[in-house]
Amino acid sequence: MHRQALLLLQIGALILTAETNMPKTPLTKAAKTTHTFKGPIISLVTASFLAGMFMLGGFWLLNTNLGLASSLFAIILVFLSLTGLLVALRIYAHISLNLAQNDQKHLQNALIQAKDMLDTSKQLRDDHIVLQSLMQNLPFPIWLKDRFGRYLVANQAFTQQWCNGADPKGKTDAELLNAKLVDAFALEDQKALSTGQPQILEIRFDFTEQTAQWMRIERYALVGDDGQSVGVLGFATDISGYKQDNVPQSELLKDSVTQLMNQTGLTRYIEQQEQAAHGVHCVYIDIDHFKVLNDSLGQDSGDQLLKHVAERILLASEKGEVLSRISADEFVLFLTEDSQNSLKQRIDDLHEQLNQPVSINDIQYSFTTSFGVAFAPEHGETLGELKQHAGVALFNAKKLGRNQVHWYHNDYRDQAIRRLNKEQVLRQAIAEQLLDIHVQPRIDCRNGSIQALECLVRIQMDDGDLIYPGTFIALAEQNGLIRQLDTFMLESALMQIQGWLNSGVEPIPLAINLSLQSFNETLLAHLNRWQVRNPAVFDYLELELTEHRLPERDHNFLQHLHTIREFNIRLALDDFGTGYANLSRLPEWPFQILKLDRSFIIDLPNSPKQQAVVKSIIDLCATLDIQIVAEGVETEEVLTLVDQLGCHYIQGFVYAKPKPITDIDDWLHARKLVAQ
Repeated sequence: MHRQALLLLQIGALILTAETNMPKTPLTKAAKTTHTFKGPIISLVTASFLAGMFMLGGFWLLNTNLGLASSLFAIILVFLSLTGLLVALRIYAHISLNLAQNDQKHLQNALIQAKDMLDTSKQLRDDHIVLQSLMQNLPFPIWLKDRFGRYLVANQAFTQQWCNGADPKGKTDAELLNAKLVDAFALEDQKALSTGQPQILEIRFDFTEQTAQWMRIERYALVGDDGQSVGVLGFATDISGYKQDNVPQSELLKDSVTQLMNQTGLTRYIEQQEQAAHGVHCVYIDIDHFKVLNDSLGQDSGDQLLKHVAERILLASEKGEVLSRISADEFVLFLTEDSQNSLKQRIDDLHEQLNQPVSINDIQYSFTTSFGVAFAPEHGETLGELKQHAGVALFNAKKLGRNQVHWYHNDYRDQAIRRLNKEQVLRQAIAEQLLDIHVQPRIDCRNGSIQALECLVRIQMDDGDLIYPGTFIALAEQNGLIRQLDTFMLESALMQIQGWLNSGVEPIPLAINLSLQSFNETLLAHLNRWQVRNPAVFDYLELELTEHRLPERDHNFLQHLHTIREFNIRLALDDFGTGYANLSRLPEWPFQILKLDRSFIIDLPNSPKQQAVVKSIIDLCATLDIQIVAEGVETEEVLTLVDQLGCHYIQGFVYAKPKPITDIDDWLHARKLVAQ
């Protein structure tokens, strides 16, 4: 393994630096020439000077008419002057001849060096081709990243095994890999870059949609001529066989946290059962908002919560029933009982038991769960069908508000097909970047000036139709695609701002609404890379978070917000009023902008009580120096009333509908809009 790492490190270093290893041509010809001809040049100057002086003296004596002696002496001086001139000419000829000979030698040396450089360049190209071929044909994933986390080179094994055939060049982990790996990979890359030491990680790939696999991932920093880390070479080898040889077979089918059956074990069990027994019930359980709970409590406390849930499930189960944990927050149970009514009561009782608070480190935590239930033979004849249909029922439980038991019925078949088609469209749109960005302006109604543009994503269909975010955002958050979607939106906005700056156009600030899932270390690493690349773009960037998705108490999340503010990025609290509208928490949040949800605005002229509520929020925000924006303003009447209440920043159809970001030259030029 050590030799393998050294070989790969050499491959990476050569591929990255082949172009920089060309021989350098010495630039010392002028210095050598000056040193060689210093004596002759001094003699030439001296002879020329004396010849001139003798000639001047001779002509002066001839013009003085002092007698024969002076004339004779003048002739001697003229003769000496001519002699000095001949000597100077001889010295000049000597210098010229030697210069020509030296030029010929330098030309010969230059030709020799050029030939050496061509030979060296050809050898480097040949070595580069050989090394590239070697790397591409190795059976395990190998990759090179720059220090900003972008992939420079990756072999076919990496592309096929980890990227589903997508070209990784120029992309980041967040755009390519399973969301569960992104944070771990970013941390290991950062360690390799900052310490310069090899980083070795053994990790279990145990995703719901994949067979469990153990991988050993090694990373090595590539160091430039200045001693600074310029990139990371990584490679991964499958060590599942080694792990399996050292672990009992029963342990491979068991979840390490809860000791219940894992995804692999459940899949194997389902495959071994030809048909579901009459009356078998599949219960698909999800811990509501577990991601938020886990981030708030920390991973250790999150594991404790999972253990409590597993213990309650065990207490409610009967001998011979199948219990499993198949993903971070999902459990699948196969329950059996003769009486359907009593089993229904058991499921309701289990739901009530799981919703009871748990004590972790002497602190009580409350949470809720959602259940999806399907039973044989009405909802399926095999365990696989029951599990699939219970999953559909669970999806509807979440859709209807969570914290409930939802039973499958056959009308859901068409719904499941539509959801699958929608998910496939979303995956394809993200993979092929078939996404359009539309923008809607935020206006200062006092002067009509455009303060910012909110970016809104659309999916462009082949027939020209647009799919709007209300159709797919919830689905993206459920299946983890929201992180890739957020990355696309953020990167597109930053690239647009940079494009405006490079072309000399004063940018209009762009606002991006990010999911809570994206507020993590990966986001901060992304922003750090842009900080190095072009920090000026942050002066024109706003990040929005929806109010009802904020965690209750989360120190890490709050710290992330403050870190983002240090980049000079403005933070906005979107859709205020759709959640708890907890005004008491506003002072602790580092938001500069609060966007009132349109539910406050839509009936404002007809509701004095609503006007009083809005006025109190506006006054509080003014005290806290928070800019308040009214969303969904569609009429002149509402616009006038909101302005009178003290909210001067407006977003809505009364000024403009969203339009493609590629079609806003008129807004960039005018910088103002009037109410329509």
